[in-house]
Amino acid sequence: MSHELHVIPDATHTAAKNMAHDFLLLNRYHPSDALRIRHYEWTRPSYTFGLSQAFSYIRSEIDHPTADICRRPTGGGVVNHQEDWTYSLVIPTGHPLGNDQPLDIYKKVHDCIIAAMATQGSDVALNLSAPESSTPGVCFNKPEVYDVVLRNFPSKVAGAAQKRSKAGYLMQGSIWKPIVPNMEWNQFYNDFILEIGKAADAEIQFKAWPEWKDSEESQLSQQFDSDDWNKRR
Repeated sequence: MSHELHVIPDATHTAAKNMAHDFLLLNRYHPSDALRIRHYEWTRPSYTFGLSQAFSYIRSEIDHPTADICRRPTGGGVVNHQEDWTYSLVIPTGHPLGNDQPLDIYKKVHDCIIAAMATQGSDVALNLSAPESSTPGVCFNKPEVYDVVLRNFPSKVAGAAQKRSKAGYLMQGSIWKPIVPNMEWNQFYNDFILEIGKAADAEIQFKAWPEWKDSEESQLSQQFDSDDWNKRR
């Protein structure tokens, strides 16, 4: 195998710091030609929302008075992270998988989720129907094309938001845990990593936490926590 898939250690942070880390994972990771994946959690109740969404709409949809609310660097809708399983995946520019159209990458990654869940007997499938509205709303209210849903029942299990830059393709994904209550999540993650490795024809390597500049990490965290960023629309 000529490609590598780097598994970054799990971490638990605020919404702003999690978004900063995903931005750094896309744009500042070395070696830049390795795929990288990470699972992370949240220090407090958190919601994230898409890059193009209006903050006034977001505020009207969230009734939690003290939750962290943060605009993502990716698109998509509002995601409630209080009971989700969150991951991010970066496919670097130049990797064959990253040359596909975003919707095709989306499908392939969600195929990996389906295969990983199937090892524990979960009967899930790709959603093949487009929603009536194309305007991003609340993520788990309606499945988009190639989201993961329960088979024969339109309940959304997994979705994701995407961003492409010169450095590569970032996918920020969310799985709604209550809808698959019997899932053993450590096993799922191991199986998901294996499936991504196969899809990308990449050797899996477990790595230490990246050594980013403290000043850049701090500055980005402050940016993602600022009104200038979150209320820009």
